[in-house]
Amino acid sequence: MSERPAAGAGLAARSPAVGGGVAPLRVLMLEDSVFDAELLTEALLRAYPQAQIKTVRDEAGYIAALRQARFELILSDFELPGYSGQQALELARSLAPQVPFVFVSGVIGEDNAVELLRQGATDYVSKGRLSRLPMVVDRALREVAVRDGRVRAERALQDNDLLFGRLVDSLADYAVVLLDAQARVLRWNLGARQIFGAAESEALGRGLHEFLTSREGPQPMEWLHASCAGGSFNAQLWLQPLHGEPCWADVVVACLDAQASAAAPPVATSRVRYCLIIRDRTAEHRNAEALRAAVARAEAAQEEMARANEAKDRFLAIVSHELRNPLAAVSFAAQLLQRLATVPERHKDLIPGIRRNVELEARLIDDLLDVSTITSGKLSLRADRLDAASLPAEVGEMMRGALADKKLKLSVRGVAEGAWVRADAARIKQVIANLLRNAIKFSPAGATIRLESEVNDGHFVVRVVDHGIGIAPDALERIFKAFEQADREVARQFGGLGLGLAIARHLVIEHGGMLTATSAGPGQGATFEMRLPLADREETQPLRAAPSLPPPPAAAAQGARVLMVEDNRQAAELLMLFLQDYGYAITHAATVAEGLACAAQNEFDIVLTDLGLPDGSGVEIGRALGARLPVVALSGYGSPIDRQRTQAAGFAAHLVKPADPEAVHETLQAALRRTA
Repeated sequence: MSERPAAGAGLAARSPAVGGGVAPLRVLMLEDSVFDAELLTEALLRAYPQAQIKTVRDEAGYIAALRQARFELILSDFELPGYSGQQALELARSLAPQVPFVFVSGVIGEDNAVELLRQGATDYVSKGRLSRLPMVVDRALREVAVRDGRVRAERALQDNDLLFGRLVDSLADYAVVLLDAQARVLRWNLGARQIFGAAESEALGRGLHEFLTSREGPQPMEWLHASCAGGSFNAQLWLQPLHGEPCWADVVVACLDAQASAAAPPVATSRVRYCLIIRDRTAEHRNAEALRAAVARAEAAQEEMARANEAKDRFLAIVSHELRNPLAAVSFAAQLLQRLATVPERHKDLIPGIRRNVELEARLIDDLLDVSTITSGKLSLRADRLDAASLPAEVGEMMRGALADKKLKLSVRGVAEGAWVRADAARIKQVIANLLRNAIKFSPAGATIRLESEVNDGHFVVRVVDHGIGIAPDALERIFKAFEQADREVARQFGGLGLGLAIARHLVIEHGGMLTATSAGPGQGATFEMRLPLADREETQPLRAAPSLPPPPAAAAQGARVLMVEDNRQAAELLMLFLQDYGYAITHAATVAEGLACAAQNEFDIVLTDLGLPDGSGVEIGRALGARLPVVALSGYGSPIDRQRTQAAGFAAHLVKPADPEAVHETLQAALRRTA
């Protein structure tokens, strides 16, 4: 037994090998003569230089070779010692039935050759005519290639038919229908059975129009014609199956012409002309319609809500302005009387009482505006790094008058410094003031209220502890809702709108903190605790800078010329009296037009203007005059949006009525100093 490797370049006729080049021809040669084997090998290598030839000389070597390796060609002598060519052929047909078997012999004879061909031999070549060997081998290999290709195609056809059937039947939500050129059903999957209400056996060979019509738009035959014209047809339609319920469906039709059929999946034989796919989208369509209707209703409701919110904001702004104007007149009159009038001893508390009630009404207006701002999401904070340790004591001082009115004592105890937070100082003061007002309101005369602060667990903590009416457990959360109080009896006895705590909690939450209430129950007092997170460590160190000096006290106006634009004549006259006492020279105008005319005809140092004027807005005055002299707003319009408008128009400051005359004087002086 010997094996002869190939040499030289490969032939283009052979199949490419993995990695490039031509695959070698693997040949098994059964030949007992060494000389004949050499001749055969040389003849074969001349035609197939890359051929790999394994030569065996007896039955044992032949059997072993067939069992151990795969060959593409078998060449066998006819007469062998103790073994015949016919036996070799029978074994080859048993172990390698697809391999071409060619006899190469000098004694085979025509009769034997015909019989061997009938038994399965591929061909035979006489040893005397070895020049025919390449031609015979080529023909044998071509026949094998054709046969193998046909077998592979048939197997692929069977596999693809099986796969196609399983795949199509698995599409339960899709009706897949194959039609011939006359629109007769050739194939009909389970999805089609569900949509059309008929089994495939009932549909085969019948026209599509017998099972389906379109409720609107083109009919099925028009789909097919359109697909022929454009290659495909796509639409969403209401369909009416003759044996089913109406459905909203995606319809796709593909026209498979003769050229397309050649490249189509094997199931698409020459009989198939159209492939129709229908997906029932009824539930999705109805859900989408319901969703669109719901979205439209929601958008309409949202627009209506936005309009209602805008109307509410306008209403509150107008009400605020209209209420603050008379309050400003009352406040100015009360302060003027307190300064100048001689009041009998027994009536000396009346004027301070008037001022307190004016402040109370002004605070109620502020609360209403704050609630409106919060609910509309327009609240803005001016947060900065600050040491909040001093804020409780400052608020306590502000509340001394209210405490004295009820003969209450305030105990202030807490940290002196080191409570660094990022916060809006004015809003935090508002929170603490609201908590103190709540404690004052519900504490009995003579009681003590504790105002405590500490730094604990990464938070600045402020507590207001009272010994008042207490809170029932089920009301501890309810009291933080706008317009809510602990119960009806409390509301009837103590009054109020129930806004202060709601505003306070929202402000604390906006700062990233928490505001909670605890109480042992009715009659046991209450504790309110605010917790604000401390600023990051790198932010907690105070900046090294020269010590800040307190602002200089407001000096006399020294004849500063003021253009006052105010349509409420009584409030204007009362404020003018105060400002003239401070040394200002006042010129009064009642409208935007009068104000601008006065400014055009006279020189002024500063402008003090209302915003709500009969012929327009004081903002127009700020835009017209703000570039050449300071303009200060004094108005009942005090919402964040109003302040943003005046700031954008170039105003130097914005005061809200009723304002203390001293505060007006200080604001005017500050504006004059900045422009000096």
